[in-house]
Amino acid sequence: MFEEYLQDSYEFLLVAENSSRGPSGREARRYYRASVFYASGAIEAFVNYIADSFAKAGNIPNHEICFLNDRSLVFSVKKGLREKPEYHRLEDKIRLLMHKFVSEFDFQSMTWIKFMEFKAFRDSLVHPRQADDETDLSQYQKKVVAGLRAIIEIMNCISKGMFGTPLRKQLLDLIPE
Repeated sequence: MFEEYLQDSYEFLLVAENSSRGPSGREARRYYRASVFYASGAIEAFVNYIADSFAKAGNIPNHEICFLNDRSLVFSVKKGLREKPEYHRLEDKIRLLMHKFVSEFDFQSMTWIKFMEFKAFRDSLVHPRQADDETDLSQYQKKVVAGLRAIIEIMNCISKGMFGTPLRKQLLDLIPE
């Protein structure tokens, strides 16, 4: 799914950029928001795919598998060792994967900074504090381009670190200019 979400995000970005040249900013904002949501969904689906793969293979420690799958291990005398649901932030899951497979990744890099800014922007759209979306179209364009780029770059780093190969060329081609 993550590949389709990346493609959808890119396509919505293109439509938004074309719509922003028109008289109504409302339509452009709609497509920018769609691009934001699909880009965010893509990296979440990517991490979930990896987590599910580890759960099936069992080739990393169980506590790491649990962490990636929003679970925790709990021990009690009556029930023994069991798993229970426990939410973990996406950026923490990515940090775990990076530390494990891309130890040289710089969390002070522009890629990480832009990813975190994009995540904060996405959160502001999902949990708005104002009645209307008054984000300037040029701001939308900058934030979506930078965010989509950062997401693809992070996914590519993880892919190279884990599998020894980059993302497919068709996905790397989605990095906006």
